[in-house]
Amino acid sequence: MSSGLSSIRLRYSSIVNYAAMLYRLLIAVGFVIIVARRLPVEEFGLWGVILSISAMLAVPVSLWGWWSQRMHARGVKEAFGTGLWLTIGYVVPASALYLALALVEEKVVGWGLGYMVEALPLLALLILDTYLGMMAGVVRPELLGYKGFLYETTRILVAYLLVVMLGFRLDGAIYAVESALLLGVSFMLASLAKLGSLNLSFSRSLASSWIRGLVVPGISTLQRFLKEGVRTVLSWTTGSEVPVAYLSIGLASEAPLLRASGAITPALYARSLRGGGGWDLEESLKLYLAFTGYMLASFIMLAKPLVSLYNPAYLKAYLVVPLVGIYAAMTSLGTLYVAALQGVEEIDVEGVPRLKSMLRSYLFKAPLIMLLGTIISYAVMVPATMAAGSRLAEAEAAAVSLIVGSTCSALWLMREARSRIPHKLPLWEAFSTGVASLLVALYYALSGAYGLEVKRFWVQTPILVLHVSVAGVIYVAALYAASPWFRRLVKAGMGKISLSWRRLP
Repeated sequence: MSSGLSSIRLRYSSIVNYAAMLYRLLIAVGFVIIVARRLPVEEFGLWGVILSISAMLAVPVSLWGWWSQRMHARGVKEAFGTGLWLTIGYVVPASALYLALALVEEKVVGWGLGYMVEALPLLALLILDTYLGMMAGVVRPELLGYKGFLYETTRILVAYLLVVMLGFRLDGAIYAVESALLLGVSFMLASLAKLGSLNLSFSRSLASSWIRGLVVPGISTLQRFLKEGVRTVLSWTTGSEVPVAYLSIGLASEAPLLRASGAITPALYARSLRGGGGWDLEESLKLYLAFTGYMLASFIMLAKPLVSLYNPAYLKAYLVVPLVGIYAAMTSLGTLYVAALQGVEEIDVEGVPRLKSMLRSYLFKAPLIMLLGTIISYAVMVPATMAAGSRLAEAEAAAVSLIVGSTCSALWLMREARSRIPHKLPLWEAFSTGVASLLVALYYALSGAYGLEVKRFWVQTPILVLHVSVAGVIYVAALYAASPWFRRLVKAGMGKISLSWRRLP
């Protein structure tokens, strides 16, 4: 187990995945700009619904993927192939359910069925991508970062060709994501095959044991299913895609903040499964703080410029951006704690345990806490959006409800982790990150960047990019000055880069 632990590089894979996340942030912003500026508000809202339903139906892959992931990391060779065949088989019922939900959406809002049928291949590819990503996370976590570079580059290039140059609008957005997913799935298959993980054997005994243990990943699956369904439910409770469009603009800030934990979680989970513990969690929390501080400060202070960058038509919805940013930061924190708690749990080392034992373990309790947080969000969102007096108020109410639920679950998980995993909270790093973030916010305020409205894209966007770059330099410099841990991290990274250069012929 120790050799397996040393093969998972927590800092390296986290930094690679974070670099990919930063790249994806820039490209994703470009993609949203292309789509939001070229599509009418109603089509952009329907695009959000398509993504929501597809993501919802890809979530059940975790029911078997979760067990496959744990067993593959522990050396059970048939685990990969068993999970892969179950994933391929699931595509058929998932597609049928997708079409049924498309008919419901058509009945509620009165249009859009043709577009949703066009997006059916997107669902199938997303299902495969979800499973392969889970497996890569415990084999070579940095593969997720490499795939991210490939996916985002393909997506924006195809989107520019189809949406901007050829004027395909929503059709072009759908085809762009499908093309990027196809390339991403191909890359993951080739990479896992090269690493010797692509075992196609199917084990009935493994599948049967996973079915007996469905209650554990079932809790997490239900939580993610509800989370991904927020935009779909919002369209049903309001009877309109307009609040979904406003919320989708805010959710454009969710992805990079969620990927702050997404860059760290695979390595933390993989190391925890192999015997890691308190040091790994402490280091992950430090990386989370360093990754999150700059982005959260930027999304809060640059809400107006970012919304006008996507499309000036959405400027009145700028408050949704910081609200969603806070929600995403709390969700990321909760996700880290879930990975740590489930990773150190050893009740299933000898195989799937009895149900009673699982219900007492953190395999069950950690995702249950996340599920309860999501249920709290829905309990607040449904009546709040139905009582709101405008489409904008509906979107803002939905964002606030997400903050309430995610904060409750994150604080609860933090308490559980402190009692189960011996570790210290990185209070000095939290203080250092807070100071650096405040300096970034002060720069945005004094420079006037917070009030910039991007009405002429090619004229004002470079100005916004310059402000973001200067703020990034300020953040890194302040963090370097305040945090001894960050200074050691930078020096270690520079040392490895220098060593790599010297080894070049």
